[in-house]
Order: sequence, then C-alpha cells, then structure tokens
Amino acid sequence: MVGNDIDLGDVPVLNPAVISREGLSEGVVLVNCDTGTALSLNSTGTLVWDLINGKRGPLEITAAVLGHFQDPPDTVGEDVRSLIAVLAEEGFIGYEMKTTKTRKGR
Repeated sequence: MVGNDIDLGDVPVLNPAVISREGLSEGVVLVNCDTGTALSLNSTGTLVWDLINGKRGPLEITAAVLGHFQDPPDTVGEDVRSLIAVLAEEGFIGYEMKTTKTRKGR
C-alpha cells in the first residue's frame, strides 16, 4: 500500500498497541507502543481516527466526515484516504483479514 492506493473495500482496525491522548488543541496525539512512533492529528484527523472501528471502510468514513461539516472541501475523500494510508504505513491501524468461505467435502 503506497500513498492513497488503498483498497476501498478494506476495513481498517485500530492497533491495540496505540494509545491516544488529547492534545493542547482539539486534536489528539497517537503513540504506537510497538514502534515508539508518535503522530499528532488535528480535529478532522481525530474525527477520522474516532470513526475507525473495524466496521467502516474508507467510503463510510468519508461519508461520515462529509456529514459532519456544513461546507466540506472537495478534497475530503482524498484527504481521508491519505490519512488512512499514513496510519496504516506507520502501524497505527491494520486491516481485517478477508476470509473466503469453503464448502465442506470439496
């Protein structure tokens, strides 16, 4: 996964080794205890972080962000995908593994 090249069908999940703390402004600071990496998110990034729950894909997260603002910029979809990609690349989130169903006896 590089840049914004994420599979829109993938469902991001939070890394349980990441802790979040409210920052001085409306954002949060994330710390990945596995790697020692820290990341500061502004209020919109915090909204995206809060929407990652293992049930919503990037399209649903984008729709929720769009619904949160009265006049969102045209780049919201790209911005959400970009943040999700960074969170994944830095190990703050992962993705649910897709399983295929197999039939017994075949």
